[in-house]
Amino acid sequence: MSFIRTFKRKNKDGTIRTYFAEVESVRVGDKVIQKYVRPLGTDPEHPKNILIEPVHFSYLALRLMQDALTPNDLFEMLEKMGQPVKKERLEKIGINYDFEKKTYSISLFYQKISKSRTKTDARSAKNIQ
Repeated sequence: MSFIRTFKRKNKDGTIRTYFAEVESVRVGDKVIQKYVRPLGTDPEHPKNILIEPVHFSYLALRLMQDALTPNDLFEMLEKMGQPVKKERLEKIGINYDFEKKTYSISLFYQKISKSRTKTDARSAKNIQ
């Protein structure tokens, strides 16, 4: 049985951030240990690493080779699989294969919005008005 676990990490600037991961409880001898399944990032409702079936992997690989994969195609496929996804600016994807577990996963990388850019956008919006 797997469940979501929280991890608190302190950043270099001193702020504390909460990260989430999917873990399984496994009994080893007399003790119960938690086996790490996958990271969920800072938002457990919209994970950035998603396990996919070999059929979905072949679809993604084929679309990538044809240079015909769009972010909307990817979002649509993941939603049909039952995975909630943030529909933000998707910058790139990573397709991973774990040789030990023999599983495929996809990693989503979104475009980051820097703090300085949001301040600049706010200033330019004031100048327009």
